[in-house]
Amino acid sequence: SIGEVEGDENYMFGTSIVFNTDEDGNFYVADSDNNRILKYNPQGKYLLTIGRKGQGPGEFQSLSVPRFDKDKNLYVTDSINNRISFFDKNGKYLKQIQMQERYFDPYINSRGFIVANKWNMFQEANVNKQISTYGLFDDKFNLVAELYKDEIEISMLAGRDESSIADSLAKAISLTAFRPQVRYELANNDFIYLGYPDKYEINIYSPEGKLMKKITRDYNPIAVNEKDKDNFVKMAIDGFSAPIFTEELKKKAFQKIKYPKYKPAYQNFTLMENGWLAVIVDSIEDEYTLFDIFDQEGKYIANFRTTISAEMMFSESLFFKNGKAYGVATEDDYKFVKRYNF
Repeated sequence: SIGEVEGDENYMFGTSIVFNTDEDGNFYVADSDNNRILKYNPQGKYLLTIGRKGQGPGEFQSLSVPRFDKDKNLYVTDSINNRISFFDKNGKYLKQIQMQERYFDPYINSRGFIVANKWNMFQEANVNKQISTYGLFDDKFNLVAELYKDEIEISMLAGRDESSIADSLAKAISLTAFRPQVRYELANNDFIYLGYPDKYEINIYSPEGKLMKKITRDYNPIAVNEKDKDNFVKMAIDGFSAPIFTEELKKKAFQKIKYPKYKPAYQNFTLMENGWLAVIVDSIEDEYTLFDIFDQEGKYIANFRTTISAEMMFSESLFFKNGKAYGVATEDDYKFVKRYNF
């Protein structure tokens, strides 16, 4: 476990962290609150800090999951500065790719092509439309293959009084309450795994973006209970710290949230090194995480529970590498990076 509640600031994390490890087992923790990447050795000893807050080369205003390109250089996406920055493993800044539009959570495959979510927002009448195009893009960000397209309508603020603001806020939050979200991951062989969990289905695409296989399973929907709602509100409330969001306003808005009857078919998935697929079906804070396991052919193997944390705010909050499992855990509202045997 890496992390401290008090003490050395190089072991103290903000409220929003994601991380990755290299082939040697070193940790690279992206701490968005502090706009830095912290590197630790396999034993968890702090080694160095990469970047700082700013707009200059090698500086950040936001951070994605740290990843590695075919040359084993580290790259990370800054969605506010709208660029991908590259570093060597000693933290030396190498280069950056400027993005003219907004691309979230990009993977760069061995051919230099990019798997990402291209995000656009535009206004039509009194409605804001958010369009996400999940696809394979070339190194100039031209679309090569569209994998999935999602469109959401968000009603604009109808009035300026507290009740109208609370209504609009409740509608916006309701769009995220246990609603399916597209999940995708790039495998080591450049195959793309993508699913939209309104049903239990995960699509596997070739490196060129051609659909090759579907992994499906019959399942019993899991109902949204009161504890789930309480946990959702607890998580959502942290995102509304601006002075306009008074405690009374937040209370009114959260009381008006509309929840679906059932949770998505699954929450997330992650690939194991042997080609097996671990599907995170459900996760209850401080209780358990429920997994389905499929082999490399897509055959269902098993279903089991574990106490390992699987925070679903991030696409890579749990992953398998170097024969270990890794995850972000929250203990008494503090974040820790964890490595597990399995």
